[in-house]
Amino acid sequence: MVGRIDLLVIVLVFMIGSNHCFLFTKEKVDCQLSQWSEWSEVYGFGARSKERVILRYPDNGGKPCPTDTDITEYTSRKPTIQSTANTVITSFLQKKLMRNPSSSPGTVKAKVPGDFRDLLIILDSSGSINSRNFKIVKEQLSELLGLLCPSTDPFISNKRTVYNRAALIQYSNNVVEEFDFNDNHNLAELKAAIQSVPYQGGSTCTGDAFYKAIQMFTSSKGMRQGTKHEVLILTDGQSNCGRPVSSVLPMLKEKATVFGLMIGGHSDNGKAELTSYVSQPKPDHLFAVDNFQVLKDLLKEIKKRIDKTNPCAPFELSKNNTI
Repeated sequence: MVGRIDLLVIVLVFMIGSNHCFLFTKEKVDCQLSQWSEWSEVYGFGARSKERVILRYPDNGGKPCPTDTDITEYTSRKPTIQSTANTVITSFLQKKLMRNPSSSPGTVKAKVPGDFRDLLIILDSSGSINSRNFKIVKEQLSELLGLLCPSTDPFISNKRTVYNRAALIQYSNNVVEEFDFNDNHNLAELKAAIQSVPYQGGSTCTGDAFYKAIQMFTSSKGMRQGTKHEVLILTDGQSNCGRPVSSVLPMLKEKATVFGLMIGGHSDNGKAELTSYVSQPKPDHLFAVDNFQVLKDLLKEIKKRIDKTNPCAPFELSKNNTI
């Protein structure tokens, strides 16, 4: 006859064995992906792209997720200056397009109008740009920043109100911090600071510039918590010195959303590198023009296409963003 202690031992052994089997027969979970999206409209250098997203990550040794979650290919077509202007307005400026009576109303992709921004400008001043074109870039950059929300002065800062802040670094062989997020207190001061940036010349050490950019997103440089952290890089070519771009770019994208305003013609390798700089979705963050004259034309087109009847949503001010 089995004693009570013997029976207890048998039950325990059975329970342990059952749990052991359960632990080692847990079902594998494979990575699950969405279907590929439709091809985007042509953007940037004539690229179009499609994406898929990870719906479920693998578990217990299941099939891993692939690394190719987006595909980009280059076409012989380029976006018109009008379509590029529309994308800058809706994606970067986050304003409404002027309604065309002959077509359906334009839509705005902005998530929450009225968000404050800490915007870092990365300005290429390498030898391929030359001093004359560098001046054009500074002029058009100043015009573009003046179109941000809120209207009149998007960078006003006083005891009652603080809206956006901007910092700027320029780079060639060297990376120079021209001003941080604390330095300018209204649009006029910001424009004057941009115009005073001296041209350097030299090579294009973009990886070094990105490394410096990562260090700019700190409270000691005036970055705020609870704001949108963004980067706008203006360049005319791929990196040819300094740190490898690929070694620092992921860290920069963890810090901020990256927009790119790219100028000039490029090889296939150059297009791929410059496209890699910007955040996803790439059609919303990459703007390209053929030359510096077209850059001036782009700003004219942007101004013409902004809906001036409803330019900005109200900003909600609080103690957290008035200091």
